[in-house]
Amino acid sequence: MALTLLLIGCGGKESVDVIPPPAPVENDDDSGNTGDDTGGNGGGSGVEVTPLGENWTATSIEDGIIYYAFNGTDDISGKHQEVFAVDIDLNNTAYQVKLVYENPRITTSAAFLKRSKAIAAINANYEQGSIYMRVDGIQRYSLANTTIGDTGVPNWKSEGALAFTGEREVKFLWAGSQKKGEVTVEQQRSFYQKLPMDTYPSVISSAPMLIDNFNKVGETFCDYSLSATEVNKLNSEDPDRHQRVRHPRTAVALTENNHLILFVVDGRIKSAGMSARELTRFLVKWFNPQYALNMDGGGSTTMCVRGQGDANTNVVNYPCSENTNYDHTGERARDAFVMIFEK
Repeated sequence: MALTLLLIGCGGKESVDVIPPPAPVENDDDSGNTGDDTGGNGGGSGVEVTPLGENWTATSIEDGIIYYAFNGTDDISGKHQEVFAVDIDLNNTAYQVKLVYENPRITTSAAFLKRSKAIAAINANYEQGSIYMRVDGIQRYSLANTTIGDTGVPNWKSEGALAFTGEREVKFLWAGSQKKGEVTVEQQRSFYQKLPMDTYPSVISSAPMLIDNFNKVGETFCDYSLSATEVNKLNSEDPDRHQRVRHPRTAVALTENNHLILFVVDGRIKSAGMSARELTRFLVKWFNPQYALNMDGGGSTTMCVRGQGDANTNVVNYPCSENTNYDHTGERARDAFVMIFEK
């Protein structure tokens, strides 16, 4: 039987030939998942959320760009969290959003400082063999590996993608889950390679999809029938450990009113970090995006915001790759970054 995938994003849906988007997620009691309590509003179309109040600060960076920071105990994880987000109104014609590629790889702050018109930036990509990426019409990574490096763990890191279709237009694509047996890596690769270059000049795949047209699919990405002991025995690249354990996280989200959210949460130093489920619920509670995609996290998680954070680098969070000091150093060099620019 032929299956059809819905290509999903800002401005509606287009039909392409693959599989259906994820089934609607039902709420559950989180049994067997220590530390992932329910919380937050239910989200959904028409619900507007402003992340203000206790533990939040908000700073206007430019007209239509707000920088948010959260520092306190989060009632979803029950842990101390330090979260940083930039809200960009893509309806404002003064800005543009781009996927930026660097070879050889450099830190997020180095990429940010190279570009005088950059306003905000986050790290983006997983390891190159695990993803598909094209930038400005040039294919950079072809989703080459069926496993994660030499671990033997099946490659699960490309079920969704962020596509840049105009100066201020992005779409979230769904290619099907290899983890859940919906597609093979070969099918995912074919899906991305067949995306028209003129329509989708820049694309970066990642996983898991957290929110798909208000459907909180990040809540059910992991297998919560596994006990904590069973999870801890898994390879660190196994998705049921990688996304169920608390780590620093990077994500990109889009609201119903066309606001792009660049998001990072720290971990491993003073902040606890989040699981994919906690991250999904945190985003729903405080931003209520229509779409959200998890990007590379851990030691890669870094955000730069013009005029904020470190006076020299504009790094606002506390990267953990190269040290465990509570400062803005310790960045990991990466290949790709999502950036906001002045036009």
